[in-house]
Amino acid sequence: MSEKLLSADAATALFVVAIEPRPKIDDLRIVADDLRQVTDEALAGTDMQAELSGVAFFRLEIVGALIRDQRLLIGAGFTVSLIICLLFFRSPIYALLAGVPAGIAVLWTLGITELRGQEITVLTGVVPGLVTVLVFASSLHLMFGIKRKVVAGEGAREAIVSSVRDIGPACVLAAMTTAIALLSLTLVPHTLVSGFGLTAAIGTAVAFVATITVLPALGTLLLGRRGRKENADHTLDRIFTATSTACRRLGRAILGNPTAFLAAGLIVAIGAGILYATISPSYQYRDYLPGNSQSSRVMDVVDKEFGGTEAILLHIQWPKDKPLDSAQVLAVVADAHKTLETLPLVTRAVSLHSIETWMLEGGLEQEQILSFLEESQSPFVERMMSVDDHSALVSGYFPAVDASELVPVLDALETDLEALRAAHPGVRFIATGIAPHSARASYDMIIELNRSLLIAIGLNILLIGLVFWSLRAGFYSMVTNVLPIAVAGAILHLTGAGLQFTCVVAFTIGFGIAVDNAIHILNYYRLMRSNGEAVKPALEETIATIGPALSVGCLVLIVGFGGTILSELPSLRLFGQVVIMLLATALLANLLVLPALIAFVEGRAWRTGAPRPTVKGS
Repeated sequence: MSEKLLSADAATALFVVAIEPRPKIDDLRIVADDLRQVTDEALAGTDMQAELSGVAFFRLEIVGALIRDQRLLIGAGFTVSLIICLLFFRSPIYALLAGVPAGIAVLWTLGITELRGQEITVLTGVVPGLVTVLVFASSLHLMFGIKRKVVAGEGAREAIVSSVRDIGPACVLAAMTTAIALLSLTLVPHTLVSGFGLTAAIGTAVAFVATITVLPALGTLLLGRRGRKENADHTLDRIFTATSTACRRLGRAILGNPTAFLAAGLIVAIGAGILYATISPSYQYRDYLPGNSQSSRVMDVVDKEFGGTEAILLHIQWPKDKPLDSAQVLAVVADAHKTLETLPLVTRAVSLHSIETWMLEGGLEQEQILSFLEESQSPFVERMMSVDDHSALVSGYFPAVDASELVPVLDALETDLEALRAAHPGVRFIATGIAPHSARASYDMIIELNRSLLIAIGLNILLIGLVFWSLRAGFYSMVTNVLPIAVAGAILHLTGAGLQFTCVVAFTIGFGIAVDNAIHILNYYRLMRSNGEAVKPALEETIATIGPALSVGCLVLIVGFGGTILSELPSLRLFGQVVIMLLATALLANLLVLPALIAFVEGRAWRTGAPRPTVKGS
């Protein structure tokens, strides 16, 4: 249903135009252009203006905003990530090593998305930006390894081979855990979420393939000629020395008192978890509209002047084999009308009972009303009653509200409908409408999303345990990577943002990426322990070596997702904010809590200095 609002100095008028359900976006653009042309011609020379709104035109504005956001995310992700690489590596070659695979991965992802016929939505619009930052983050680990080995004296080819051999398995596992987390979203029975889960999982796989194939090949080609020069140029290593020194000092502070760091992490996790458990679901359709959109402005006017943009539609169905006259129809509709208009939130109800009331107030007799209804061919009446279908429709209008306010009203309506069904046996009363359906679906969807998140957490813990062949490794990753989810949920609770379904999707993405940090730490720690290092030296060297890559990688991811904060869509801005919170908290958890947890659990090995590895070597 599309609504057209005509405005004058002292009055407004609302025109309702019915169109086909869920038209294609290109067809909808044609309809919108035609309507604008008609209204412009009709109002030419007057001081009146016309604006379009309604669910169909919401789609137009949302898709337009998403296309702009997609370009912004890709452009900002590339630009800022390249700048970070240039500043940190102080070499355009290393920036090129990260940029080329990212560009290839984005092109592949866009091509696959187009071949699948996936429509651009609030969620799928961020996939190209997600792929960009994933490639940069994965590339950083390989480039850090290559850089360390080249500066240490190895040739370019040998440095690339050994880095891929040492770091490649962690990159494989990191891509798998992220893909599993995203694939868990396909279990949600909602096309918006499941479509995004599959698209993002494909993009993650593409990002890994582009990184692990293009970067080593391009590195061999570009770095082969400058290996000796870089070995002699120690100024290129200053930033590595500074960051590694800072991380080493951090590691010593953590390992000096691991119990305190672990206790602090557990206290935060428990407190945040309690707040997260009490957070309320939240959903409102307007959150998915651009803040300054024409449709949103018109909705404000309709809410104020016409009783509301949202509606509860009460469908009344009689048995087709039971003959009814108009008097019976009016009696049943009148009861349903009164039930609907007395509900909280509902400002006005419209039905056949409205026509009956208007005519009676105008002096007509009951017989004249029945004759009018039987002979009328008016679309206005047909909107309220279908003779062929033996049904009638009662519409209750109300201003846009959050799902948390609407669901209790719908529950009360269901109780009232039971009384109506008892009073009119054989007549069906079904409450429907976009707002009621969305309110119910949002609650169910959030439950399903939480379930899929639990599945993702369980599968990733199992996968890490199997790959490292260690229950401890799975336990370590669970403790440190559930903590960011609890913290982000607690912040949403304290800020009153509520648990929107885009937030839970962000939890899934953030968890998948956050696990990557733990994987790289556990992988390097495994290498150190396999080489005979005791727990304390192995952890210290791991933090000093992996810490800089994790920090810069987290910075790239945060800046990449930071582009969503510039979006016109409130839901997408919240999505980006939640992901950023998760990434920052995950970095702190993996750099502070994870080493403390390993040191605490393996304290006996630390004290004895016995090289008993946490996980088995490959």
